[in-house]
Amino acid sequence: MTTVDQILFGWAERDHEGNAGVRPVAHSGLRTLDRWAKRLQYVWATQDGQGEQPEDSASLVHLVFDDEAAVLRKLPSSNPHGRGGATLTHVLVGDPRAIDAGLALGLHDWPGWRDREPDGTGADLAALDLDDLREAARPGLAALRDRVTEVPAEQLTALVARVLAEPAEDFSVLTRPQLALPTMTALFDIAGPVSGRPWTFASRESTDKGGHQPRVVFLAARPPQSMYINQRRRVDVTEPPPDTDTARFAAQLVELYRENGHAALERVRPRHPLYTVQDVDAWRRTVPVVDGRIADPRVRLDIFHDDSLLERAVARGVLVHERARMTGELRKQPAQWLIEALRRWRRGQQRATRHPDLWSLLMSEAVQACLADQGPNELVEATRDAEPPPAVVARVFGRQVPPGGLDLSRAGHRRLLIVALALHMPADALDHPDLLAASPAHELLDHVAHYAGHYPEAMHLVLRHLADAGQNPVAARLWYEQGLLLDPVDRIARGDRVKEVDCFRQLLLAAHGPRLDHAAAATLVERAGVRAPLGLYAAALELAADDGAQQRIRYELSEQFLRAEGYPGPGTGSPYGSRPGGPVLGGRTTAPAGPGAPPGHGAAGPVPYGTGRSRQDPPVPGTGSPPPAAVGAGSYPSSPSPTRTHTEWAHPAAPGAGHPAQGAVPGPARWDPLTPPQEPSRRPAGPPADGGPQEPADRRRRLGGLLQLDPVTVIFVSTLLLVLVCAFGYVFWTSMP
Repeated sequence: MTTVDQILFGWAERDHEGNAGVRPVAHSGLRTLDRWAKRLQYVWATQDGQGEQPEDSASLVHLVFDDEAAVLRKLPSSNPHGRGGATLTHVLVGDPRAIDAGLALGLHDWPGWRDREPDGTGADLAALDLDDLREAARPGLAALRDRVTEVPAEQLTALVARVLAEPAEDFSVLTRPQLALPTMTALFDIAGPVSGRPWTFASRESTDKGGHQPRVVFLAARPPQSMYINQRRRVDVTEPPPDTDTARFAAQLVELYRENGHAALERVRPRHPLYTVQDVDAWRRTVPVVDGRIADPRVRLDIFHDDSLLERAVARGVLVHERARMTGELRKQPAQWLIEALRRWRRGQQRATRHPDLWSLLMSEAVQACLADQGPNELVEATRDAEPPPAVVARVFGRQVPPGGLDLSRAGHRRLLIVALALHMPADALDHPDLLAASPAHELLDHVAHYAGHYPEAMHLVLRHLADAGQNPVAARLWYEQGLLLDPVDRIARGDRVKEVDCFRQLLLAAHGPRLDHAAAATLVERAGVRAPLGLYAAALELAADDGAQQRIRYELSEQFLRAEGYPGPGTGSPYGSRPGGPVLGGRTTAPAGPGAPPGHGAAGPVPYGTGRSRQDPPVPGTGSPPPAAVGAGSYPSSPSPTRTHTEWAHPAAPGAGHPAQGAVPGPARWDPLTPPQEPSRRPAGPPADGGPQEPADRRRRLGGLLQLDPVTVIFVSTLLLVLVCAFGYVFWTSMP
């Protein structure tokens, strides 16, 4: 951040050396304070403004030295000691390349100027941000350009003609104090910047004598005669200039400026600054003049604000040829100018529909101003509301990315990415290798945590960039410290289980690499707790590098499933020991179980994606039964499911359904009450030892019932069958002819 220092000069009583007078009474810790105290030791405000309002009686001064520049506001005031006529001077000191005439003029009505001395001496002032000062100066400079119409055209012509006749000289201008700043603004816009000869000025002075005077000094009245030899050119704007080619050219420039503004001067400005009279003559010969007026064949940028100008430009058929020129000029306009144009040219409005080329040009220039020039937030919001094409935002963003990629630890790079996403840049623009290679892991994780809800697709790609950077122990520690990013991943996935697994896969790759060993799996389970989504364990199971890691993750899946169905977890005989039962540090909290919920089943329970049993799964320790099969990424649905919370995923079967969900263990209410309880087998579940087909249990049950009939019942049934056979034989025999 570039800063600007402050100094406050005021009347000070006698010091330890017996000196009294105007000297620094407060500052922001400027190292060159003594140097500025000597430079400004005779800073006095003119006394003819006594009794006026501060904004009318103050004098604005711009000074430039070799290594520093300053903006001064001198105000006649009464100090706390009652001394009338004291001068209170507030000084802003900074880089001469940053504090130019435009910034100084724009700060004429800055609300930060001090109007009274501080209580006591040695008070501290804070250093100011240069960007904030520039932002505050933009409306002030625009207001002065609007006030140029208050200056009579002949007076402005007299000053411009004299400056063009002797461009290398210094000038003292006799004019009314109220017109000094608008006149200086017009002179600065018309003459243009000169390298090595900055347009320094003093807006209200009573004398133009002394060392290191500004280039232009405005005097309210002609100073009295003195013996001091003054080399400055004094200009009385009430006196008409001589009739010369330079004077006529000055009148044409003033007319063009008053009618079309400073942008019109930029269109006819010479390639080289004006150092000599020969430079002025060369410039005059390159400017086309028709009927005594400077012909401006170019289309004015005001067509974006004025529909009548737009229709005339369309009738002339010059818009196609002027588009290339306007490409670089629109982005240079003040932020407020662009905001007003964007409000008139939003997508779908009639003028935007009738002139799509102009609409596309304005959108591209506005996006460029937001991303390249670090425009204010108001401009970003106006550009977003105008709905620029996402492809345009992506193209401009790609041009602004430095060759080494974005380093999100730098404020400018962070703002570039977030502003581009705010302007509806498609997330695919981030799908480029090495785009975020320069960004540290903690910045990527912080971005995902902060912006997952706003830009889920983009943050999904940020996670992939994090994984592409390779395994990083720092990333593992930060990931665990941020609660495994459970909530951000949930916002990114939005119910898409495939995407959820992929997000956790990228985080695991960044934290533990492509192979998740037993120790890493144990750490993951301990950190995740009992309420981590199953997508995390599904991703971990894909990366499990050995049987120990797989068994640890499968055991966690089985425990989550049992808890989700309301069953008590494994006993204390578990070989894995006890785990923390609370949520992950930093994760979502668990709501209390609602009425009728199974014991131990919270409102934010785990999420079983699949609960079918597998014969290959190892038995759950202490139960003699296999755990539910862990579900990998391949078992997830290929299309995103509706957005559901983890609680909803924990109950796939709807209430009142005739059959339980496929693979789900039915609850106690659905057990068969007619089946007598049987003693559980002591053998582990599995296929028969001989490898033959296994007979269904219900068939074995029926056959076993028949074999258990008593002898009396067997004799009775046999006799009955014999009687029936005999009866059938008798009927058959008697029925024959």
